[in-house]
Amino acid sequence: MVRVPVTELPAGLWEGRVHLGPWTVPLPSTPLNLAPAKWRRRGLPWYARPAVESGEAFTLRVARTDLVRAVTRRLNS
Repeated sequence: MVRVPVTELPAGLWEGRVHLGPWTVPLPSTPLNLAPAKWRRRGLPWYARPAVESGEAFTLRVARTDLVRAVTRRLNS
């Protein structure tokens, strides 16, 4: 099992790889049913979720939640 400390990562796309001596092996693709991780950093909501545009590699998108968009979505539901 691999644990990724996503709460410490800056915003962006993060691809997972394993370094074994001189070799680098990409991790298998990210399961799309993986639940997003949510946390607060300096009082603002952040998330990490699988990046669907990643193709074959394990890739997470880490970003701050867009508060205006989140409130609009909540009011429309």
